[in-house]
Amino acid sequence: MAKFSFGRRKRDAASDKRRSVGGKIGGALFFLIFFGAGMAFEVLVGWEFSKAMRQRFWKQTPCTITASTIEEKPGSDDPYTFKVAYEYEFNSGKYTSTLYKRGYDGSGEYHKADKIAKKYPPGKQTLCYVNPADPSKAVLKRNSLLFGFVLLFPLIFVLIGAFGIYASLFARDIKTKTKPIAPKSRRRRKGKKAGIGIFAIFGLIGAGMLYPLTIRPIAKTIDARNWIETPCKIISARVDTHRSDDGTTYSIDIFYEYQYEGQTYKSSRYGFIGGSSSGYSGKARVVSTYKKAKNPVCYVNPKDPSEAVLKRGLRLGLLICVIPLPFLAIGIGGIIRSVRKKKRRRSPTTSEWIPEPAAASPTGLPIETAAHPGPAVLKPEHSPLAKLLMAIVFAAFWNGIVSIFVYQAIKSFQQGRPEWTLALFMIPFVLVGLGAVGFVFYQFLAMFNPRLTLNLSSAAIPLGSAAELAWSFSGRANLIDSLKITLQGREEASYRRGTKTYTDENKFYETELYPTTRTPEIARGSVGIIIPGDTMHSFEAPNNNIIWQLEIHGEIKRWPDVNETFKITITPQNN
Repeated sequence: MAKFSFGRRKRDAASDKRRSVGGKIGGALFFLIFFGAGMAFEVLVGWEFSKAMRQRFWKQTPCTITASTIEEKPGSDDPYTFKVAYEYEFNSGKYTSTLYKRGYDGSGEYHKADKIAKKYPPGKQTLCYVNPADPSKAVLKRNSLLFGFVLLFPLIFVLIGAFGIYASLFARDIKTKTKPIAPKSRRRRKGKKAGIGIFAIFGLIGAGMLYPLTIRPIAKTIDARNWIETPCKIISARVDTHRSDDGTTYSIDIFYEYQYEGQTYKSSRYGFIGGSSSGYSGKARVVSTYKKAKNPVCYVNPKDPSEAVLKRGLRLGLLICVIPLPFLAIGIGGIIRSVRKKKRRRSPTTSEWIPEPAAASPTGLPIETAAHPGPAVLKPEHSPLAKLLMAIVFAAFWNGIVSIFVYQAIKSFQQGRPEWTLALFMIPFVLVGLGAVGFVFYQFLAMFNPRLTLNLSSAAIPLGSAAELAWSFSGRANLIDSLKITLQGREEASYRRGTKTYTDENKFYETELYPTTRTPEIARGSVGIIIPGDTMHSFEAPNNNIIWQLEIHGEIKRWPDVNETFKITITPQNN
């Protein structure tokens, strides 16, 4: 067994010196970019949100619609705009307004503007909201307060920048001191709360994007399978060009009309995923197809005939639906992990050890009976379902991003202008993506492995003591060709060099408890565990951790192996 040494790792003299003033300032300036950019967006978004808040104090006032129409602006991002005029009286004065909603510039789809126009036809008596401080300003619809969720996006950059600036200027490399495990430091509790807060921000961002980017497009795509196929007439068809500082993008703009149950409707929706992207030729072919079509058809929503679409079913653009999933996975997974760790630390088996006199086993080694009586059922670090979900999230996130660039590379070859640099650059990323997909299938097959149950005779084992480990497999245990159970002790030590944090691992103890190839012993068995008295017990601190674990490896031919890790608690030696 390797000798165990606990405490701070030895480092060279240069790394133990305090960082120079120049290094501190350089690090602070680097993080100041994050902080400044985040704060700038926070101020802009916050100002807009404050305007929406102030509208809650505007007075609800009766008004009359005097004009209502839809204006077309070809080539713009929002080519269909609802134009309105209405009259109202406020404090004995007569006023006229043409503002539907503050910040409204139109819609990318005709049916959305048409819905608003039908809601406010000329001559209709309705309600508007008047600014009491300036009665000449009024709106028909107030801005939604849900816009406040946008504040969470730049907040991540603000927190990263603020933490980086503080760490660069004020953080020091402090020697890690060995402390009793029982008391939990206030600083650690605050750190965990801050971690939960950051994970909560990621979760809220994912939740905010989930409906518009995932739920709604998928629900519409599924629902559209039951929409009614209806003949339509193409009024106009073109490829719109959108120029910006990031380059030129294109979108399909097809305006058509159709009749449903005796009424005429108009729409400009091509698919359920809007927006613009690069690649002109593909969109031009779509436009040309509909221009030449003799009997074009659209699909009409029978529940709302003003809603129609030309192209239904699954499309490549639906890949945008995976964007919120990593945010949700990081947020929810991080919170659950933090809470579970917090609960484990509160458990008497991992935080406060007050051993009582132990009884002697037949072998002469003490076995704890009073402090932690009774057997314990061990749980693996990650369940098969959790492993599968993590694999799916990673594969979806990685391949979702990579597919954007792969699509551009493929299109360049189809258009006769191959981008060889991009294609060669993407090869390793594509290979990683294929590996990720393969790993998803691997984890899926692993879910059908025999399920392992481990029982330990004591929830916590003192140093120099013994315990009994019993195992059993449910399911087809005969598939397992060999089984190996290993006990490991591992140290994790974290330290800082400049602005970076490093973690070293040292396996200070390892022994093979039980290897077997006999099917009856694989399916069910038990083995004794003896913990040496001259090693280190389980320990958790901000910069150091001592982890004891059982590793179970069951080999299955031509199938995913059984690989599970179970943490156990080793306590200080009884007196």
